[in-house]
Amino acid sequence: MIESQTSRTWHADSFVGGALCLDFANTVGGTHKERTPSYLESYADLLSWARAASAVEAVDAAFLAWRAEQEGQAAAQVLAQALEFREALYRLLSAQAAGGFADDGDLTLLNRAHARSLEKMAIEPEGAGFAWRWVGAADDLERPLWPVLHSAAELLTGPDLTLLRECGRCAWLFLDRSKNRRRRWCKMEACGNRAKSQRHYRRTTGRGASSRTF
Repeated sequence: MIESQTSRTWHADSFVGGALCLDFANTVGGTHKERTPSYLESYADLLSWARAASAVEAVDAAFLAWRAEQEGQAAAQVLAQALEFREALYRLLSAQAAGGFADDGDLTLLNRAHARSLEKMAIEPEGAGFAWRWVGAADDLERPLWPVLHSAAELLTGPDLTLLRECGRCAWLFLDRSKNRRRRWCKMEACGNRAKSQRHYRRTTGRGASSRTF
Protein backbone atom coordinates (compact mmCIF):
# COMPACT_ATOMS: atom_id res chain seq x y z
CA MET A 1 0.00 0.00 0.00
CA ILE A 2 1.10 3.56 -0.74
CA GLU A 3 1.35 5.78 2.31
CA SER A 4 -0.29 9.21 2.41
CA GLN A 5 2.08 12.05 1.48
CA THR A 6 1.73 15.15 3.64
CA SER A 7 4.04 17.91 4.79
CA ARG A 8 2.19 18.31 8.10
CA THR A 9 3.63 16.73 11.24
CA TRP A 10 1.28 16.31 14.18
CA HIS A 11 2.63 16.55 17.72
CA ALA A 12 1.08 16.07 21.16
CA ASP A 13 0.39 19.82 21.40
CA SER A 14 -1.88 19.49 18.37
CA PHE A 15 -4.30 17.47 20.53
CA VAL A 16 -5.17 19.58 23.56
CA GLY A 17 -8.94 19.82 23.12
CA GLY A 18 -9.86 16.89 25.33
CA ALA A 19 -12.28 15.48 22.74
CA LEU A 20 -11.69 14.26 19.20
CA CYS A 21 -14.17 16.72 17.69
CA LEU A 22 -12.42 19.64 19.42
CA ASP A 23 -9.02 18.56 18.13
CA PHE A 24 -10.54 18.42 14.66
CA ALA A 25 -12.00 21.92 15.03
CA ASN A 26 -8.52 23.03 16.14
CA THR A 27 -6.78 22.07 12.89
CA VAL A 28 -6.27 25.77 12.14
CA GLY A 29 -4.15 28.71 13.26
CA GLY A 30 -3.51 28.43 16.95
CA THR A 31 -1.90 31.87 17.38
CA HIS A 32 -4.78 34.32 16.86
CA LYS A 33 -8.56 34.49 16.56
CA GLU A 34 -8.56 34.19 12.78
CA ARG A 35 -9.33 30.70 11.49
CA THR A 36 -6.16 30.64 9.41
CA PRO A 37 -4.06 28.98 8.28
CA SER A 38 -5.80 25.67 7.79
CA TYR A 39 -3.65 22.62 8.48
CA LEU A 40 -5.83 20.41 6.31
CA GLU A 41 -4.84 21.41 2.80
CA SER A 42 -5.20 18.00 1.19
CA TYR A 43 -6.86 14.67 1.77
CA ALA A 44 -3.43 13.38 2.77
CA ASP A 45 -3.39 15.97 5.56
CA LEU A 46 -6.83 14.85 6.72
CA LEU A 47 -5.70 11.25 6.73
CA SER A 48 -2.46 11.97 8.58
CA TRP A 49 -4.40 13.90 11.22
CA ALA A 50 -6.84 11.01 11.62
CA ARG A 51 -3.97 8.58 12.10
CA ALA A 52 -2.24 10.84 14.64
CA ALA A 53 -5.54 11.28 16.49
CA SER A 54 -6.16 7.50 16.50
CA ALA A 55 -9.37 8.07 14.53
CA VAL A 56 -8.37 5.43 11.96
CA GLU A 57 -6.18 2.35 12.17
CA ALA A 58 -3.00 2.02 10.14
CA VAL A 59 -4.45 -0.67 7.88
CA ASP A 60 -7.50 1.50 7.09
CA ALA A 61 -5.28 4.52 6.46
CA ALA A 62 -3.29 2.51 3.92
CA PHE A 63 -6.44 1.57 2.02
CA LEU A 64 -7.68 5.15 2.12
CA ALA A 65 -4.35 6.55 0.91
CA TRP A 66 -4.42 4.13 -2.01
CA ARG A 67 -8.01 4.96 -2.93
CA ALA A 68 -7.39 8.71 -2.63
CA GLU A 69 -4.58 8.39 -5.17
CA GLN A 70 -6.86 6.46 -7.52
CA GLU A 71 -9.81 8.83 -7.09
CA GLY A 72 -8.34 12.27 -6.59
CA GLN A 73 -11.53 14.18 -7.40
CA ALA A 74 -13.59 12.17 -4.93
CA ALA A 75 -10.93 12.68 -2.25
CA ALA A 76 -10.95 16.44 -2.92
CA GLN A 77 -14.74 16.49 -2.51
CA VAL A 78 -14.50 14.69 0.83
CA LEU A 79 -11.88 17.18 1.99
CA ALA A 80 -14.16 20.08 1.02
CA GLN A 81 -17.00 18.48 3.00
CA ALA A 82 -14.68 17.94 5.95
CA LEU A 83 -13.66 21.60 5.99
CA GLU A 84 -17.27 22.74 5.71
CA PHE A 85 -18.18 20.51 8.64
CA ARG A 86 -15.16 21.69 10.64
CA GLU A 87 -16.17 25.33 10.38
CA ALA A 88 -19.82 24.60 11.14
CA LEU A 89 -18.71 22.59 14.17
CA TYR A 90 -16.45 25.41 15.32
CA ARG A 91 -19.25 27.98 15.04
CA LEU A 92 -21.60 25.75 17.02
CA LEU A 93 -19.10 25.08 19.79
CA SER A 94 -17.69 28.61 19.90
CA ALA A 95 -21.20 29.98 20.34
CA GLN A 96 -21.85 27.45 23.10
CA ALA A 97 -18.61 28.34 24.88
CA ALA A 98 -19.60 32.01 24.78
CA GLY A 99 -23.11 31.32 26.09
CA GLY A 100 -24.69 32.01 22.71
CA PHE A 101 -27.02 30.08 20.46
CA ALA A 102 -26.39 27.54 17.71
CA ASP A 103 -27.05 28.49 14.11
CA ASP A 104 -29.84 26.38 12.62
CA GLY A 105 -27.94 25.85 9.38
CA ASP A 106 -24.83 24.61 11.17
CA LEU A 107 -26.89 22.27 13.32
CA THR A 108 -28.66 20.90 10.25
CA LEU A 109 -25.33 20.22 8.56
CA LEU A 110 -24.08 18.38 11.65
CA ASN A 111 -27.25 16.31 11.96
CA ARG A 112 -27.15 15.24 8.32
CA ALA A 113 -23.50 14.26 8.45
CA HIS A 114 -23.99 12.42 11.74
CA ALA A 115 -26.98 10.53 10.33
CA ARG A 116 -24.82 9.28 7.44
CA SER A 117 -22.12 8.13 9.84
CA LEU A 118 -24.63 6.20 11.96
CA GLU A 119 -25.28 3.97 8.95
CA LYS A 120 -21.70 2.78 9.36
CA MET A 121 -22.10 1.73 13.01
CA ALA A 122 -23.30 -1.54 14.46
CA ILE A 123 -23.50 -3.14 17.89
CA GLU A 124 -21.22 -6.16 18.04
CA PRO A 125 -20.10 -8.55 20.79
CA GLU A 126 -17.14 -7.53 22.91
CA GLY A 127 -15.99 -9.66 25.80
CA ALA A 128 -18.97 -10.44 27.98
CA GLY A 129 -20.96 -7.53 26.52
CA PHE A 130 -21.35 -5.43 23.41
CA ALA A 131 -19.80 -2.34 21.85
CA TRP A 132 -20.26 -0.01 18.90
CA ARG A 133 -18.12 -0.84 15.88
CA TRP A 134 -17.52 0.90 12.56
CA VAL A 135 -18.63 -1.56 9.92
CA GLY A 136 -18.54 0.58 6.77
CA ALA A 137 -16.20 -0.14 3.90
CA ALA A 138 -12.57 0.19 4.99
CA ASP A 139 -11.79 2.32 1.93
CA ASP A 140 -14.73 4.73 2.26
CA LEU A 141 -13.06 8.14 1.87
CA GLU A 142 -15.35 9.62 4.54
CA ARG A 143 -14.04 7.11 7.08
CA PRO A 144 -11.77 9.62 8.94
CA LEU A 145 -14.80 11.80 9.72
CA TRP A 146 -17.04 9.16 11.28
CA PRO A 147 -15.40 9.15 14.73
CA VAL A 148 -15.28 12.96 14.68
CA LEU A 149 -19.01 13.15 14.05
CA HIS A 150 -19.68 10.63 16.80
CA SER A 151 -17.49 12.64 19.18
CA ALA A 152 -19.34 15.86 18.31
CA ALA A 153 -22.73 14.27 18.95
CA GLU A 154 -21.59 12.89 22.31
CA LEU A 155 -20.12 16.22 23.39
CA LEU A 156 -23.15 18.28 22.38
CA THR A 157 -25.55 15.96 24.19
CA GLY A 158 -23.41 15.04 27.19
CA PRO A 159 -22.33 16.53 30.54
CA ASP A 160 -18.89 17.60 29.29
CA LEU A 161 -20.49 20.43 27.32
CA THR A 162 -20.42 22.53 30.50
CA LEU A 163 -16.60 22.27 30.44
CA LEU A 164 -16.27 23.72 26.95
CA ARG A 165 -14.03 26.77 26.65
CA GLU A 166 -12.39 28.81 23.89
CA CYS A 167 -8.81 30.00 24.26
CA GLY A 168 -8.48 33.63 25.27
CA ARG A 169 -5.95 34.32 22.51
CA CYS A 170 -6.67 31.96 19.63
CA ALA A 171 -9.66 30.16 18.19
CA TRP A 172 -8.87 26.77 19.71
CA LEU A 173 -11.48 24.99 21.81
CA PHE A 174 -10.90 22.75 24.82
CA LEU A 175 -12.55 21.08 27.79
CA ASP A 176 -11.57 22.70 31.07
CA ARG A 177 -10.91 19.84 33.46
CA SER A 178 -8.72 21.93 35.75
CA LYS A 179 -9.47 21.72 39.47
CA ASN A 180 -10.81 25.27 39.78
CA ARG A 181 -12.28 25.43 36.23
CA ARG A 182 -10.28 28.56 35.44
CA ARG A 183 -8.18 27.41 32.50
CA ARG A 184 -7.88 30.25 29.98
CA TRP A 185 -5.49 29.02 27.34
CA CYS A 186 -5.35 26.15 24.89
CA LYS A 187 -1.68 25.70 25.83
CA MET A 188 0.09 27.62 28.57
CA GLU A 189 3.44 27.26 26.80
CA ALA A 190 1.96 28.87 23.67
CA CYS A 191 -0.95 31.28 24.12
CA GLY A 192 -0.43 31.60 27.86
CA ASN A 193 3.19 32.67 27.46
CA ARG A 194 2.30 35.03 24.62
CA ALA A 195 -0.25 36.72 26.86
CA LYS A 196 2.32 37.04 29.65
CA SER A 197 4.85 38.52 27.23
CA GLN A 198 2.30 41.02 25.97
CA ARG A 199 1.40 42.12 29.52
CA HIS A 200 5.10 42.53 30.32
CA TYR A 201 5.64 44.59 27.17
CA ARG A 202 2.77 46.89 28.06
CA ARG A 203 4.04 47.36 31.60
CA THR A 204 7.60 48.13 30.55
CA THR A 205 6.65 50.46 27.69
CA GLY A 206 3.65 52.09 29.35
CA ARG A 207 1.54 51.45 26.26
CA GLY A 208 -2.06 50.43 26.53
CA ALA A 209 -1.78 48.34 23.41
CA SER A 210 1.01 46.95 21.32
CA SER A 211 1.42 46.78 17.60
CA ARG A 212 3.73 43.83 18.02
CA THR A 213 2.39 40.42 17.12
CA PHE A 214 2.92 37.74 19.76
